[in-house]
Amino acid sequence: MPAYRSTQATVLTFTSEATWPVTGYRTTCPPGMLALLEKAWDTRPGRRPRGGPDYLPTRSLRDLLTLIDPDITSVQTNPRDPAWLRARTEVDPDLLLIALSAWASARVAPHMPDTDWYSQLEGAGQLEWIPEELDLARHDLHANGTANPPSHVFNLLPSLVAEHLTSNGLQLLRDLRLGPTRADGRRTLHLGAPETLTDTDGSAGASVDVLTFHLETVPGVPEVHLHVDLNMTRLATRPVEYIPRRGFSDPTASVLLSAKEGFVHRRERPMLLQSGVTIQRRGESSTWTWEPGVAEILARLTHHQPPSLDQLRTAPGDAAAQPFAAHLVHSTGMTYRCPDKDGAPPVRSVHDHPVGHGYQPRDHMEVLTRVAHQLEEKGLAPLAPTHKARTRAKALLPLELPDAPTYEIEVWVSSDRTWQGLQVAAAAKLGLTPGRSTATSTGFTGPINVTLHRCDPRDLTAGLPRSTNPDKAVRRAEYERSETERTTRIAEAFPRLAEPIACIVEMEGAAYFSRTRQGDPKKLFKKTLPALRRNVQCLRPIAPANPNPGKAALAKRFADTDFATSDIERAAAALNDALRQAGHLPKIAVPQGIDGAFELITVWLVPAGERMIVPILIRQHTHEEPTAQLMPTPGSPTEHPMPLTALPEALTAGRGRVATRTSRAALAEFITGALALDSTADRLLLVRRARTSDREIWPWLQDSRIAFDQLVLPGVGMTDPAVTPAIRKPGDQPGLRIIRLRERSDRDAVPRSFGVTEELVRTGEESEELVPVTRYGRFSGVVQVGERAFWGINPRSAQNQTALGVTKLDPAEPGNRTKTCSNPTSLEIVPAFLQDGDNPADWAMYVHAQRRLHAHTTIATTWPAIAHLAELMEEYIL
Repeated sequence: MPAYRSTQATVLTFTSEATWPVTGYRTTCPPGMLALLEKAWDTRPGRRPRGGPDYLPTRSLRDLLTLIDPDITSVQTNPRDPAWLRARTEVDPDLLLIALSAWASARVAPHMPDTDWYSQLEGAGQLEWIPEELDLARHDLHANGTANPPSHVFNLLPSLVAEHLTSNGLQLLRDLRLGPTRADGRRTLHLGAPETLTDTDGSAGASVDVLTFHLETVPGVPEVHLHVDLNMTRLATRPVEYIPRRGFSDPTASVLLSAKEGFVHRRERPMLLQSGVTIQRRGESSTWTWEPGVAEILARLTHHQPPSLDQLRTAPGDAAAQPFAAHLVHSTGMTYRCPDKDGAPPVRSVHDHPVGHGYQPRDHMEVLTRVAHQLEEKGLAPLAPTHKARTRAKALLPLELPDAPTYEIEVWVSSDRTWQGLQVAAAAKLGLTPGRSTATSTGFTGPINVTLHRCDPRDLTAGLPRSTNPDKAVRRAEYERSETERTTRIAEAFPRLAEPIACIVEMEGAAYFSRTRQGDPKKLFKKTLPALRRNVQCLRPIAPANPNPGKAALAKRFADTDFATSDIERAAAALNDALRQAGHLPKIAVPQGIDGAFELITVWLVPAGERMIVPILIRQHTHEEPTAQLMPTPGSPTEHPMPLTALPEALTAGRGRVATRTSRAALAEFITGALALDSTADRLLLVRRARTSDREIWPWLQDSRIAFDQLVLPGVGMTDPAVTPAIRKPGDQPGLRIIRLRERSDRDAVPRSFGVTEELVRTGEESEELVPVTRYGRFSGVVQVGERAFWGINPRSAQNQTALGVTKLDPAEPGNRTKTCSNPTSLEIVPAFLQDGDNPADWAMYVHAQRRLHAHTTIATTWPAIAHLAELMEEYIL
């Protein structure tokens, strides 16, 4: 394996001499036209009122306008914006009126079907186009040295980059197609048409490679980063058997719409539009309906026959082949029906999508190189390779566990097979020695002492009855009665314990309950059992052994057993997670240069329904057990620190929930309390950027406002130029450190980075001539991208063994697309407040190393250990 001393991020930046002039026009919505539309919108029945400005439903209008005229370069969500529309030329007013009238009829006022919107809007005012000259390569700096591009750069640059690549023919694949517009300026580019793949097991599906362009800033870095993200969109080609539900609402699915000859006229640019469907399950049947959006508007305008939802449901491959095509987007958890073969039932009834997610480092780098070549004339170049951060901190912290602790774990299993599998996993995977055993309990000794107590849940883990009553209120009432009855029976069979323990519950998966038309009881157990002092870990049943195993099945068996290796690994994971919930956690490691006691702190903000949030404060001390604390509320005015094992019970009881909009001051006070301003002890607060810097809870954490080692407390506003906020320096708060974290899933703001090295290779087998060749691979460690900005990159997990030589971009090797590849999980680490003499790189490495400081998993996590524990508590906020 080559040694990667530096990394290459999938990022482009403007060179110092670059310019990208854009000449065009901008306009806002005429006041008379806006007043007419808002009056109609206000009278629409069933419209949900919102707090604050209640803008019109302009998302679908944005998609429509950018579709019908290629000269329109950006559309803002708010029609009052002075640059609501930007265009290269003055747009045909008749075309705009047609689009606006269709949008008004379908989305703004469908309750006014007899209204002649074209005539009314034509008489309400005309758009006035104002010429403007822009340079997308120029931007200012914030006071803290962070890049400060104007809003038009965020809105225009990604789209213009995508359009430039489309018009110039990116040398990767043919038939490039622009993706849907985004309110935040992001733009996607589909690299070719979807290609269908059927694997060796008969699973079928389509996929297409996608590039996403977006701008990001990094605290203290003066350059704007243009991210070039290579992703994949997987599409259904066979009837859908199961679509998972997200949250409490009906399941939904995304749909991409396309038309080869244009939806309305031939002047349209080739472009994909985003729509969606809602799936309502009622007993044995389900109903698909279009979600409000561009699909219903196009149905009024297009000369094509709009897509049929029945066809999309029963034959998505056929729906994707129509002149007005609808492509059903695959999401995690979807399964598909296998076709019958000559009237005989298929070998398998359902299958997953055959295309694996993720790409190889060489794939990402090939795309970046080709894109950079096409954009070289615009002054955009790849970000220079970044070397490993120089640090004295250890990349792997010592894992110190409690000395021979004892844990009691209840195991609710109906099958002997699952009970036996857990015992095998405890001995073989956890390294424990079996001790005294009875029909209902088994003891294990070793580094930890564990007793598994078998309990018979009878039918308590069965699915909940699902009502078929057409009345929604009646269905809900019947479901609530069913939940209440099941909760009462659980409490009677398993009374409340004196102390919290972990409980492993054998239970079928969500797909099983959907297939059998029953309600999934998992959330009921997560809500009910903590109140009985049982922290819940679910485990799907282990299937019986195959009586006639083939050679392939025998090869997958766990050593000296008839269990599949995957089943033993699942059982071991359930045991480890149960031990975590029972309090089996590593002691915290002391950072480099700290002598004596040390405390690690995090504040985690969890959404809990509409406009509600649950702040969780967790502390770990070198000489104490970890504790958690919730924010006081009217229902629970006093909240004291509690053992971490008691937190699930408090969360399921509804404690700690506050209204985000009305509790900003209290939230700021709660976070300020976590700082322990009157203490001088060494302590570190890890705080996530998302949710905390938003909504003015802690504005100082925003990219544009972090002034390193100049702390502004939570809740203090920083926008009023007449008010100078009080600044605290390290000498004012001895011992305090604050590090801001931002994960890649936070708007993809943290780029992927890969190891890069240059090797000398021979030009041929018989030649002695050596030429330099650049190779890319997976890199792990910390790289420094600014004065105080670092990217922590996790190592590849042991489960992913795809060879680096495999590429998914070679059309001659379609089978490679069935493989799953590991993409690096990057974490942005910004040491915002340190003490004099601290090395930022040492503290960044300390935080990064905590991503592997776990007893319950060997896979490096997205978050450092303490923040990971806080994130896991979200499953108890129902």
